[in-house]
Amino acid sequence: MSLYNRKEWIEFRENVIESDGYNCVRCGRSKNEVILQVHHKIYLKGKLPWEYGTVNCETLCKGCHAAEHGIIQPKIGWEFLGQEDSGEFSSDCENSGCGATIRHKYLISHPNWGFLEVGTVCCDNLTDSQIASNKRETMNRYRSRKMRFIKSKRWKYNEGKYLIKQNLFEVEIEEIKKTNFQLTIHKLKSKVKYESLELAKESAFDTIESGTLYEYLDKHEIEYRKKK
Repeated sequence: MSLYNRKEWIEFRENVIESDGYNCVRCGRSKNEVILQVHHKIYLKGKLPWEYGTVNCETLCKGCHAAEHGIIQPKIGWEFLGQEDSGEFSSDCENSGCGATIRHKYLISHPNWGFLEVGTVCCDNLTDSQIASNKRETMNRYRSRKMRFIKSKRWKYNEGKYLIKQNLFEVEIEEIKKTNFQLTIHKLKSKVKYESLELAKESAFDTIESGTLYEYLDKHEIEYRKKK
């Protein structure tokens, strides 16, 4: 999902436009005449587009918005804010003169221009860094590790259950039906029923790899370290 399709942005955008009476504050034209957009009057370091007070934003039509930001897009001074892997090549890089179809989208901002969703190369160039390249490498490595876990020969099948030990934890996936699998990690049974064995394995890997399982065990004082 694009960052601009997230519910946080949609709700924030609607609030700003509604507060301006569904009209461009520059030319006065309404939503029935033009495409309305939200302009950030200031840019705060590290803030996502919806993490602003509405007093710092205003409604502009597409034309007035473009004029507000000038004609030439800055080539320096951009800041990385966030990333998303859409899973397929379905978006266009918004960097001026690029327009490449991209899968990995990086949200960047500039104090005098606004926000752009760009590809890996454009993100690195505009932020003068290797942030996007490093993050993409990390994501690719994570996916490769997950796939090796899913296909690992360490998985054993016994009486309707798939078993494996990952890190400190015993993982068990019970085949309830052909389209219904129950995941248990460290004797903690998931409330979610998975429609395929692969989805259950993916969830097991994500839960252990992300560290959320350790946090849960520590919070509920459940022992998982080997006793000396």
